[in-house]
Amino acid sequence: MPKLERILIVAEASSEEIDHFVSALYSCLQSAGVDSICWSPKERDLPNIEQDLIIVIGGDGSLMSLLRVLGHPPVPIYGVNFGRVGFLMNPRQEPEALVDTLLGGAFVEQQLPVLSASWTISGGESGNAAGINDVVLERDSGQTVHLGLYIDDVLLNAYSGDGLVISTPAGSTAYSLAAGGPVVHPDVDGIVVTPLNAHRPVQFHSLQFPLIVPLGAKIRVVGEGCDKRPIRVVVDGESFSGIEELSVSARGDSVHLLRPQGYQYIQRIVSRIIGNGEDAN
Repeated sequence: MPKLERILIVAEASSEEIDHFVSALYSCLQSAGVDSICWSPKERDLPNIEQDLIIVIGGDGSLMSLLRVLGHPPVPIYGVNFGRVGFLMNPRQEPEALVDTLLGGAFVEQQLPVLSASWTISGGESGNAAGINDVVLERDSGQTVHLGLYIDDVLLNAYSGDGLVISTPAGSTAYSLAAGGPVVHPDVDGIVVTPLNAHRPVQFHSLQFPLIVPLGAKIRVVGEGCDKRPIRVVVDGESFSGIEELSVSARGDSVHLLRPQGYQYIQRIVSRIIGNGEDAN
């Protein structure tokens, strides 16, 4: 990684605590001779992403929102947790200590694959979005959905239920896990497909278990009777309605997330999901 000379500091939310942290961090970077810019996604003008590093202040939602705005850039990103779970973020440090961590190169890089989702909606119109967490196809009314699930153009299942969660390893600890899916280590290249409340009557033969497919797999989901059983897709928290057919695959690139030196994924699972009685920011 090149020497850090230009850093973008991003804070989506504003509070006394966050504003104080951002101000102190900016001052520390300036004192260290690093050209820094503070920016909020609420501002109209996009920042210059010709930076060496982006520091995100907030929670997982802030990180995913920023990545969406910037088009999931290749610029390394260091997240500082001011949210609740903050699984994608790093524990808070004092601004001076954080600057020492970054300028001293005391971090490791975690690569998160980007999923590309494209769809057609009623009337033949199309749409697309990208995400690092998950793509959720779910019912948009009180009716269950009927879906044809294809993996690499092979019909896997004619599914009936609440929908499907298609997640990356990074997203496997979110909605997919809550729906009964496995936690997948980020060093494993794969995509998780997890059914949501699948119908059990034998005439439906709905997928009852999660499935892990290679990262290069092509996933296609076709809705049936969408006029009566409307479907929506949610990509990293951004929702789109009227979906009739959805395709999901790896985009072929990754987001480069920085972690403090000594970061251990398994320990993160313990502290953030299993629980060990300790409060970690």
